[in-house]
Amino acid sequence: MMRTQLPHTALRRGLTPALTTLTALIALTGCGLTGPTTYDTDETAIEADSGEEFTLSVPSNASLGERWYVAEPKPAARVLRAAGEDQENAGSEADGAGGGNQLFRFKAVGRGSTTIRLIHCPVRACIDKGDDSATASPPPPAGSTAAPASSRPTYHTYTVTVK
Repeated sequence: MMRTQLPHTALRRGLTPALTTLTALIALTGCGLTGPTTYDTDETAIEADSGEEFTLSVPSNASLGERWYVAEPKPAARVLRAAGEDQENAGSEADGAGGGNQLFRFKAVGRGSTTIRLIHCPVRACIDKGDDSATASPPPPAGSTAAPASSRPTYHTYTVTVK
């Protein structure tokens, strides 16, 4: 008498596409297709592969007039390329009182090491030079009352190594 293996064969045919899909998803997840890596202000040493994109996320409250800029000297163009900038607002867009994050996107383009300097500018603390660039406002004249530390520009530096 001949036995048929139809259930086993049917089971194998049904599992093969599912296993293939699962294997592909695992492989794609390992390739960084889940989106760029985001670094906060406490993560200042960044390693990236050539071609990889990453984002710097800094706290910002545009409704209070504060803004961040990429400061001079700009990152080495042979190592990094700016890939855009966005603002994430906390809460409703309508309330205008919530904080948020300013996002700077970069793409690693070549092997090497460079720095990214961001300048944080509270309201009227910087001079906008255009081209998404700013410099710290000149210090107050001698004899005048100095601005409190919370209203002075500050710099934040990231060191980026591209492998």
